[in-house]
This record gives sequence, C-alpha cells and structure tokens, in this order.
Amino acid sequence: MIRHNTASAVVLDDEDRVLLVHHNKIGLWLYPGGHIDPNEDPAQAAVREVAEETGVQATVLGDPAFTHPAVASHAAPWTVIEMDVTDSKIGAHRHIDFVYVCRASGGDLTAQLEEVASARWVPVADLAGLPTPAELPELVAAASRWAKTHR
Repeated sequence: MIRHNTASAVVLDDEDRVLLVHHNKIGLWLYPGGHIDPNEDPAQAAVREVAEETGVQATVLGDPAFTHPAVASHAAPWTVIEMDVTDSKIGAHRHIDFVYVCRASGGDLTAQLEEVASARWVPVADLAGLPTPAELPELVAAASRWAKTHR
C-alpha cells in the first residue's frame, strides 16, 4: 500500500474552541492539514496548511525533546496517526499524519474556498454533533486537555 506523509494541526483558542474545516473531497469536518511539501518539516507543513485553508496563523505547542548546537531540533508531533484514504487521483492509499497541537496566534478566519468548503471555530464540547471522522471528537478533546498544561 502506498503511504504519504501528511501534517495536521488541532488549533485551539482561549475559549476552548477548535478550528475546523469542511473538507471538499470527503464532506466531513476536520482539523486543517495536508501533504508535507519537499524541504518542509512536518510542523512547518501543519502551520502552513492552517494558514492556507483558514487564514489563521498558528503556533505549535511544545518544545523539542532534545537540543544540541550541532543539530537542528524540531518540536515533536503530539501524536502520529495512520489512516486509509481514497481519492480520484491516487486511489486507495494511507496517510501517516503528524498531528500537532497549536494555539491561534493571529490572522482572520477566512475559508480558502479552493482548499475547503468552509472553516469555523467550534466549541470542543460540541464536536460530537458534527459529521466528522469517528476518532476526531475524542482526539480533539484529548488534545485540548493536553494543551491546558502545555501553554
């Protein structure tokens, strides 16, 4: 099975809301994300995808687990998940998704309609009432709890 590396961001605000986009291809609400471009690290890709899809600027929470002057260190993803994906260009394949927890740090919420059908802030407690992938409400709730101790 073909595997692609992707990066996503659970972007939270100070009102316990999460930034979601309505994905054009699958018709569900998701957190922003997409494929990692060449010469881009996963955290950069996650932040770029947030800005491209929503107009919101985001800052990754968490510090690198190790630093040394001889090497570049990057913030670790909050989690890495893998899922089956099917699309008209590639067909069936899998995404290995580096998921980062972020705080909104600026920008104006404006859905980029060439990327997504809509974008909005949703209270974390209201996610179960939206059409989302099965794991999304629990994943976002766990990310929100983690973010409260990692500012």
